[in-house]
Amino acid sequence: NSLSTLEKNDVVQHYWDVLVQAFVQNGTVSTNEFLCDKDKTSTVAPTVHTTVPSPTTTPTPKEKPEAGTYSVNNGNDTCLLATMGLQLNITQDKVASVININPNTTHSTGSCRSHTALLRLNSSTIKYLDFVFAVKNENRFYLKEVNISMYLVNGSVFSIANNNLSYWDAPLGSSYMCNKEQTVSVSGAFQINTFDLRVQPFNVTQGKYSTAQECSLDDDTILIPIIVGAGLSGLIIVIVIAYVIGRRKSYAGYQTL
Repeated sequence: NSLSTLEKNDVVQHYWDVLVQAFVQNGTVSTNEFLCDKDKTSTVAPTVHTTVPSPTTTPTPKEKPEAGTYSVNNGNDTCLLATMGLQLNITQDKVASVININPNTTHSTGSCRSHTALLRLNSSTIKYLDFVFAVKNENRFYLKEVNISMYLVNGSVFSIANNNLSYWDAPLGSSYMCNKEQTVSVSGAFQINTFDLRVQPFNVTQGKYSTAQECSLDDDTILIPIIVGAGLSGLIIVIVIAYVIGRRKSYAGYQTL
């Protein structure tokens, strides 16, 4: 196992971990070993090679993306409206990245049908980013599908599709609105963060949004009953404690008499 050196003229050869048997019997190496002098005086610890899995890099948080306004026309009429800031979270080969979509360099196309609507965004780096909406129960719409294909900074193409989503649910004839940050999870490797979102994929009248259905994140009114309930609970606890203390004092007074 120790290092051995053989020199001949101008050639120097180094050997280590050598195991040689010149005459082999039964096709196996004999267990009767003769050690070299260096191995008899010192023991060389075997070299252990370990493989450490590379961690997933954490992307640097980016600023809030600028909101863009997008639309789809059916002839001369607007049939789909969308306003939103978009932030893409992508993980590929354990490398995570955050990309803000610039609305000034992003173009929109699409199509409108009675039960489905498509908003397609594209730019110099995004081949397509599709938002597909559908009607359910004849009275509500929702985001059903997201497809993306885009070029990453390393030149590779990132593509993901999911047609089994359920986001942005609202009644037909209204728009869906969510001003706070909301995450659309398309896959484990791809999520979309939306900001200042408002979308209406059906029944657009005169190119304007209809009354908005707000998301639960924007609805601060649900905090009111929680706050009131917590306040009443605290008041009841204080009254009960005061009552118990008063009873104990009264009982102590009776014992003295």
